[in-house]
Amino acid sequence: MKKKILFSAPSKSPGPLTAFRNHKAILESFFDADIILLEELISPPFLKDFRHQSLYYRICKRLSIPVINKILPYGENVIFGTFAPIHEKIVEELNKKGIRPSFMWCSSLGQIEMTLSERKPFFRLIELLRAGKIKYLFLHRRLYNSIGFFIKEAIFLPHSIDLTIYKNVSKINLSGVHLDLFCRPRLGKNILNQITGFEMAGIDGTLHINFDPAQFQGIIEKISQRVIRHKWLSQEEYYSLVAGMTLSLQVTIGESFNYAVCERMCLGVPVLTTRDIYLVAEDEFLAKHLCIEAPDTPAEIARAIKNIVLNKNLRQELSEGCKKRIAQVAEQNNKIVLEQFLNYFG
Repeated sequence: MKKKILFSAPSKSPGPLTAFRNHKAILESFFDADIILLEELISPPFLKDFRHQSLYYRICKRLSIPVINKILPYGENVIFGTFAPIHEKIVEELNKKGIRPSFMWCSSLGQIEMTLSERKPFFRLIELLRAGKIKYLFLHRRLYNSIGFFIKEAIFLPHSIDLTIYKNVSKINLSGVHLDLFCRPRLGKNILNQITGFEMAGIDGTLHINFDPAQFQGIIEKISQRVIRHKWLSQEEYYSLVAGMTLSLQVTIGESFNYAVCERMCLGVPVLTTRDIYLVAEDEFLAKHLCIEAPDTPAEIARAIKNIVLNKNLRQELSEGCKKRIAQVAEQNNKIVLEQFLNYFG
């Protein structure tokens, strides 16, 4: 009988949830893994509707009254993908039952520095770990090589990559040149520089986004009139749209991994990024054309965009190189992830 394991993160935490979905796929032969949104996990059992669970979650964050009954059947085979004040209360209640949950921290030191709300939770997470109230703290590769330098108790757990979900993607046929800048806006996403770089490239094309430009107070509209906004898309629609892109933009600052880059590489879409993203940076050919050395300089982004968009043969080489490279990383990472889970939860 396979051992059960629980992954949980809030609905508005796309990074951890994507990591968990990939882990679940890689581990399915050895573990019975469940992914439950935190809003559902800590709500009373009579709240079945997600809207009611979300309301309770908001109240819970203020009053610190989580319901832990749904967590108990998993024992200590529980991993949370974020840490916030509400998690401290969850840890406290679980500790009373003799259970120590584990956590996966996903923000780099750069992100912590840019995001004031993450500083105290990060500090408390370390304190609880060292007090023995948390079982394991898992860090991805970049974080383990930085945060792990001073948190010796941390455990290395790379990102797993489930390649099977990309095999049957039906690529949408778009005429002309199309770029995407899909992301959840936060400090470090470098959105205005990338949109300016797109305009400075002087190419005849369209830029696709998936966020509301209104939060930039009209600045995006001043920069470019060639931006199309997409609202929520199903996974099938999303991958189909991304697969049809000429080039993708993910020239971000302060990333721990960036699954958006990973997805585009799996789909064979060249994606501009930085040397912080080892998926690209550790391949000499890809790094030469796809890594922006000065992400705060739109002219550098523009030069790279123009070079790739106007060179069809180069785009094809980059597409093939991306798929080959991500397959290598997936093989390496997935092997380590399986070994780590069997070692710590098997």
